[in-house]
Amino acid sequence: MELEVEFRPGVALRRQLEDALRVAIRSGRLPPGSVLPPTRDLAEQLDVSRGVVVDSYAQLATEGYLSARRGSGTRVAALASAGRPPAP
Repeated sequence: MELEVEFRPGVALRRQLEDALRVAIRSGRLPPGSVLPPTRDLAEQLDVSRGVVVDSYAQLATEGYLSARRGSGTRVAALASAGRPPAP
């Protein structure tokens, strides 16, 4: 998965990752049903702590962008394709 995360000083890493994932979902680069990488893998890829990724995934799941099941991974929620993205 190619994520465009431009780390900006003064903005929390978690917030930046959440924003990048929201943009990818809303733009269709991450269509509904897409499997996101495991938190450890994405953290290593982005050179951030795993906690940043875990917290970001959890926030986006709360907002309805992602769905997560233990043992099945984290996916883009089907709701994200309903024509109107969830409110941030």
